Amino acid sequence: MNNDQEDHNPIKPPEKNPPDDKVRSFIEAVAGEVPLGGVVVKLAGELIPSQAQKARTDWEGAISERTNEHSERLDRHAQMLAPSTTLVGSSLDLAVALARAPGDGMAGRGLTVDDLCKLLPQVDPKDIEKAAFDLNALGLTSIQRAFGGYWSLRLNQRFYEQVDHQVMGWGSTTERDARTLANLLLEDEERERTSALYTASGWEKRRFNPAFQFLLNVIPKERASQEVQADYPSSSIFLLEEDKALLRRFITAR
Repeated sequence: MNNDQEDHNPIKPPEKNPPDDKVRSFIEAVAGEVPLGGVVVKLAGELIPSQAQKARTDWEGAISERTNEHSERLDRHAQMLAPSTTLVGSSLDLAVALARAPGDGMAGRGLTVDDLCKLLPQVDPKDIEKAAFDLNALGLTSIQRAFGGYWSLRLNQRFYEQVDHQVMGWGSTTERDARTLANLLLEDEERERTSALYTASGWEKRRFNPAFQFLLNVIPKERASQEVQADYPSSSIFLLEEDKALLRRFITAR
């Protein structure tokens, strides 16, 4: 059993009146009639806990451990939803330049150092390289290395979700945009064709595609077309009733 399965297993309360405790109660009752017997039983109770006592101790320990695990996860989720990292200097300049550069909201082709220098001609190339790897370390970009020390940078979904809306001033996050797309989908089945959904949104691809990708992560992967094409994360989706229920819950979740 893996850790995920263990995390979802219910923690059962200790059994009431286990068999050995019934025997123990009988012995304690008899011992109470014997001179000094009560003292012996009391000492035995402190040194040798009953099965119920041990079960309760284990149960309390499990509850505490599970509570701590959940608290840590909530802290991690809060950090993901409201990251505290602040970009400064060349890293900030590069992030802003990348957000404003033409693009379709997908990974696209890799950008070389020369490409990045064209975005910030006033910045030293060495500072741009450092900034690129800072963004990579923050998980906002993906850097791939090639032979000869060459590398290229691509924007990823996290960049679009955390940076684009702040730079572009859209007034809506990627997640809220995804809820808008979910509403559009539920209004008209024809919009299961991505091109129709894109038209209905009225957005440019730079804004549409990250929101659509966010939406794809809400429904089962097999609902999305795996056709290879360059326009959208998927060319179409096919929603079952259970998927529509997921979307309705997603729309109302806050």
